[in-house]
Parts: sequence; C-alpha cells; structure tokens
Amino acid sequence: MKYFYSFSAIAKREWIELKRYWFNSFIGIVMYILVFLALFTGAQSIGQNNFALMDSLEGFLIGYALWFLAIGAFSDTAHSIIDEARKGTLEQLYMTEIPFTWLLISKNLVSTVFFLLLFVFIIIMQMQITGIALNLDLLSISITLFISLFSLYGIGLILAGLGLVFKRIQNLLGAAQFVIVGIMVLSPTTIPFVKFLPFVYGRELIMNIMREGYSVFNFTIIDWSFLIGNSVIYMLVGLYGYKLSERQVLKRGMLGQY
Repeated sequence: MKYFYSFSAIAKREWIELKRYWFNSFIGIVMYILVFLALFTGAQSIGQNNFALMDSLEGFLIGYALWFLAIGAFSDTAHSIIDEARKGTLEQLYMTEIPFTWLLISKNLVSTVFFLLLFVFIIIMQMQITGIALNLDLLSISITLFISLFSLYGIGLILAGLGLVFKRIQNLLGAAQFVIVGIMVLSPTTIPFVKFLPFVYGRELIMNIMREGYSVFNFTIIDWSFLIGNSVIYMLVGLYGYKLSERQVLKRGMLGQY
C-alpha cells in the first residue's frame, strides 16, 4: 500500500507544480506553435516533396509533434534529478523507506500521462491550423506512445546518473537533442537496423496509425515484440546505468553535494 501512496504523492506534486508554474508551460507551447508555423509555411512554399524532415506534410506534422514529445520525455528524468540535487531535496528522497527506483518509475508513469495528453492537444491544434486531417485513434495512439516512451526514459536515466556524478550536464542534454532529431528522421522501412534504436519503432507505428488508419488490432506479433522489447531493454539498461552511477555517488558521499 505504501507504494500506491508514494505514487499518489508524486502525482499530486506534479499536478501542483504544473498548476503553479502554468505560465512557463504555456509559453513553451506558444513557442512550439510559432516554430511549427514557420517550418510548415516554409515546407508548403518549397513543395511537398522537398524538405528533409518527412516525405509529406502529414508526416512533417506528426514527426515534429513526436520530436517535441521525445525531447521532453528523455530530458524530463535527467532534469528532475539534477534539479532535486540542486535544491538539496534529493538526499531526503533517498532517506524514505520507499526505494528511489520506484519513485523514478512513478514519476515516469505520471509524466507519460501528461505527455499523452500534450501530444493529442498539439496534434489537434496543428490539424486546426493546417487543415490537414489525420486519424486520431486515441486508443491506439495512447497504447503505442505509453509503451514506446519508456525507451526514452531509459536514456534519461543514464543521463540522470551522469548528472549525479558530474553535477552539470546541460551541454550533454543539448547535444542529445540533436541526436534525437537524427533518430526521428530515420525510418526502419528504409534502414531496417534503426528499429533497434530507442523510440524509432514506436514512432513508425504511430505514423502508420495516424496516416494509414492502422490500429493496435492490426499490429503483428513482430510489431508488439519490437515495441515492448525495445522499451523494456532500454528501461532496464537505463536503470542499471543509473544504479552504477548512484553506487559511485553514495560511495563517495557526494549525493547531497552540488
């Protein structure tokens, strides 16, 4: 029962912070829409088949929203842990009887719900602005996104571990965003081995859902295997990498230092 209470407490804290600092979130969405309008207008003027991000305006719309979501997902865990360390509350979290790993997973679960709602919101806004119609199968999109985002959380855990050790990794997080851009351009249909990269296969399935009208009921055993296996493997690798960094920090007595 204590695990449920800790999950509820984290969900309540995230909701309070979201309400308290709503202006920052609002400005982030406004900036996203402005940049999207600029890129979309440029893509239309150049022509539907002549820009690098996607091979169609529909693909560009979905791909840009997924890129925005991916940036938030992988950096969320790292930023939260670094922020806890900077504020001096990280050590207090380690002193609770709840394993810190469970607190991280709880935050990721809460963040996933927020990211799902945010993705649907910005897609609807983009559809209204551009007049492009997409298949909004909320059940299929939610299930696919929910599973695939955990591969990005695994990467975020590795970065969070580095943040515990080196304290400041903002430049690394910035560089990782450019790597995410490259990943979002790659497609497993043209380059098969990229399906093993984080989030790539889930992104491809979401593209099929929203552009081709697929649903989770059309997924094959191979689709489910790659989707779930990719997220589980990266999440486990991320947890292991974080625990290694955590062990070194605790051994040196650096947890409460910034």
